[in-house]
Amino acid sequence: MSSIKSFSDHAPCGRLEVHLVGGFSDDRQLSQKLTHQLLSEFDRQEDDIHLVTLCVTELNDREENEKHFPIIYGIAVNIKTAEIYRASFPDRGPEEELRAARALTGGPMISIYDAKTEQLRIGPYSWMPFPHVDFWLQQDDKQILENLSTSPLAEPPHFVEHIRSTLMFLKKHPSPSNTLFPGNKALLYKKNEDGLWEKIPSPGS
Repeated sequence: MSSIKSFSDHAPCGRLEVHLVGGFSDDRQLSQKLTHQLLSEFDRQEDDIHLVTLCVTELNDREENEKHFPIIYGIAVNIKTAEIYRASFPDRGPEEELRAARALTGGPMISIYDAKTEQLRIGPYSWMPFPHVDFWLQQDDKQILENLSTSPLAEPPHFVEHIRSTLMFLKKHPSPSNTLFPGNKALLYKKNEDGLWEKIPSPGS
């Protein structure tokens, strides 16, 4: 909320709008719990917040052969028109394996984009060696889905391959602060004139 409002300090009018999209009627009811947490948190805010879109849990659920799947897996926003539309993302940005490794080792969700500098700031991160990484790399797809996914039946096709590459990355870099972040500096990226992410030097390097 603070980040969003910091860009609206001089706005003469407007309102804070929220669009919640995602989740489905999963067996563990994780989507329902997360939706409740999000709505409760917005309700606790002092600002006047307008809920514009609510496409969550059973509203984003389809059933096939008595199994539940999300209808929408991802969305994008056109920041010039505020149009919201369904989207998939074949390119997941710089240092995907590094960011996935941090998440798989229990790192909390964070924003890596700094809108003021228009840069991605990744790390520095640290994690403990992933337990039994060789064991997990030997498992078949079914075991990985059942044990390393919150929604095994609803994962997209690339999920297992993504987890395997992340595990390989964790095996190669058990102590990232030593190998991936020289001088304990963040990795910085900025878009070039062609709209592609380009690595830039960290300050002082």
